[in-house]
Amino acid sequence: MGCAPTTTAAPPASGDTALFVGDYSTGDFSQWDIVQNKFYNSSGAAYTPTYAAAVVDDPAKGKAARFEVRDGDYPGFPSGDRSEVQSTTPLSGGTEGQTRWYAFSVKFDPSFPQDHASLGWGVTNQWHCNCGGSPPVGWDVNEKNGQWSLIVHKQSAPNVVIDRLDIYDTPLAVGIWHDVMMEIKYSASDSEGYLRLWMNGVPQMFTNGSNTYTVRTMVPGTSGIYYKEGYYRQRGIAPTGIVYHAGFRVAATEAGLSR
Repeated sequence: MGCAPTTTAAPPASGDTALFVGDYSTGDFSQWDIVQNKFYNSSGAAYTPTYAAAVVDDPAKGKAARFEVRDGDYPGFPSGDRSEVQSTTPLSGGTEGQTRWYAFSVKFDPSFPQDHASLGWGVTNQWHCNCGGSPPVGWDVNEKNGQWSLIVHKQSAPNVVIDRLDIYDTPLAVGIWHDVMMEIKYSASDSEGYLRLWMNGVPQMFTNGSNTYTVRTMVPGTSGIYYKEGYYRQRGIAPTGIVYHAGFRVAATEAGLSR
């Protein structure tokens, strides 16, 4: 559900420092490689804000990105209406055998549709394969009405989905920030890849009854994962949707998220 990222310089050497920060503290989208919406599909540094994507002041987060999608906000490439930012594999994602820690916050506007599962698919965060297709890992709003769900698309080859796993659900809780921390081990092997999750500082249990979900987090035969956030949804959904994102950070260790 997106386009392959462009190549940029590799991140600093791994250690107890952040590999990438996309927290909008600059007041613009210059931290992000690409901005994609109905009006624009190019460099974050050169983006001029529109209703589709803008950085706003937030009393809790300081700066946050506001992403708005209206019916018909189709950018001209597959497959839905969207307003997103994306980074690169070296900065925001990973390759086979790497472990990455993520911290970010998401808030749904009070006007956000509570019946998204009935309306059609929608995605707010994607850990996306460089090959295109459905993201191996993502946060969706279409699994259950009124719920935000962590979804794993198990694939045997690019966009050949052999299982779709809903591994965690939480209420949308519109108007309230969800503060998320995740640990992802990247692997195309079901015995090597895994995810762990904290919500608002509290470790979470997955649908398998464990705080670790062991599953492939990459597509076999592909080169890596990159990250996208914003709001991406099925075409033809009538209600406007607004999602806020803040504080995105990536590190090789949990300690690195705070440095």
